[in-house]
Amino acid sequence: MTLVSAAAISAAAAPANATQADASSERATRCSSSWKNAGAVPGRWSKVKNSDCSIIGHDGFKIGYQWAVERGGSICVKVKGFNAQHKLRWYDAGCSKKGSVKVPWGNVADIKEMKVKGTALFKWR
Repeated sequence: MTLVSAAAISAAAAPANATQADASSERATRCSSSWKNAGAVPGRWSKVKNSDCSIIGHDGFKIGYQWAVERGGSICVKVKGFNAQHKLRWYDAGCSKKGSVKVPWGNVADIKEMKVKGTALFKWR
């Protein structure tokens, strides 16, 4: 039988005053911290996904996206989010070599995705 100290158990538990918003923000930060490599092709939209991590939102929650072209020209970007009725919506983030945007996520569990178009190799998170 293994003995576990009360300190070890309480260290693993969430603080009593932690809110759902705090937990969602912490997960989103962890999921958004590492850059993913991707490529865009000219003339058509293609999707890039971060399947490593699911985001669990809540009403009023927003998720951030960032991208930076390493080789090639500007890319046009649309990012996944969810409207107030929890319906999937693609938000236009414009065309540039580098950018960031925050969009509504709501009370939905899903993965981050972007639609991109252009001729470039880029990183995103």
